[in-house]
Amino acid sequence: MASASCDKLPVDWELLCKEGPSLTNHAGCVIANRFYIHGGVTKYGNTSPSNKLYMMELTSARWVEITEPGSPTLSHHACVALENRYMILIGGWDGRQRVSKIYAFDTQEKRWLQMTDSGFPDGAGLSSHSATVLCGGEILIIGREGSLRIQRKHGNVYLLTGSVLSGKFTYRKMTNATASRSGHSMHCVGKNLYIMGGRDDNFVEFHSGYSSYEPTGTLASKLSEMSFKPITKPPSGRKNHTSFVCNSCIIVHGGETFDGRSREPVGEMFLISTKPHLTYHKIGNSSVCRASHVSINTGDRIIFHGGIAGKNVVYGDTYELKLRS
Repeated sequence: MASASCDKLPVDWELLCKEGPSLTNHAGCVIANRFYIHGGVTKYGNTSPSNKLYMMELTSARWVEITEPGSPTLSHHACVALENRYMILIGGWDGRQRVSKIYAFDTQEKRWLQMTDSGFPDGAGLSSHSATVLCGGEILIIGREGSLRIQRKHGNVYLLTGSVLSGKFTYRKMTNATASRSGHSMHCVGKNLYIMGGRDDNFVEFHSGYSSYEPTGTLASKLSEMSFKPITKPPSGRKNHTSFVCNSCIIVHGGETFDGRSREPVGEMFLISTKPHLTYHKIGNSSVCRASHVSINTGDRIIFHGGIAGKNVVYGDTYELKLRS
């Protein structure tokens, strides 16, 4: 697959690593300059998740498998990093049902830990949800909560509190006033929370009173200062895209649209400016079309791995976002 579109976008994806685990609907995060990915499925539509864990040293751009006992079998789960040490896995599909279980991988001691969790509704689980760590240390979870097996959807918001040291985490329901979403993304910019996609309407939903530590760096600053063509209305609804924050802006890439234009993942990239008010800007159409991929943002580097593209092929390559002179 080409790494740049024909019209030479000012910002586009370049191939970083061709060889890697072919995965989609997996989860990942960055810890100590290492990109970790876990679980997912190796074929589109597969209901039997993987339990494998992989790591890429960002200095070497080479994937290696980490084989330690206790790795859970999961897909459609969420992942956050805690204390620049622990990879926290939340919920997901275990091959039989949706779950709300919490697992931690200690990247220093290289061992899996299953946490004790409480407070989540009996007979329900999480899948295709999103999670982010707030400034106070709580983990905010928004997404699709449903019964263990059927497709019933809810728009609930939970706060997850606890610690790896205690081995205990507690879910606390905050509200069910958010729109039901699946395969969405979310970020805090300033003291506002922005939830994007996951449904065919109301592309962006935002709530005040939330803040998190979003990465800042040279690349993030340069991206936020670039000028792109404004568009008059929000992009079409989409799911299974990826997004990242650049100062007061959010950049969205790929996903599967709800507008009927294509049944395959798109390569669209656009920027959402949150100041002085919410505005949308078109970056362009990258030839790197992808959905259900996993991305990380260090502030200086933005990288994604895997996902699906045309004809529902599952990929194992890794791309990095680059500015073009």
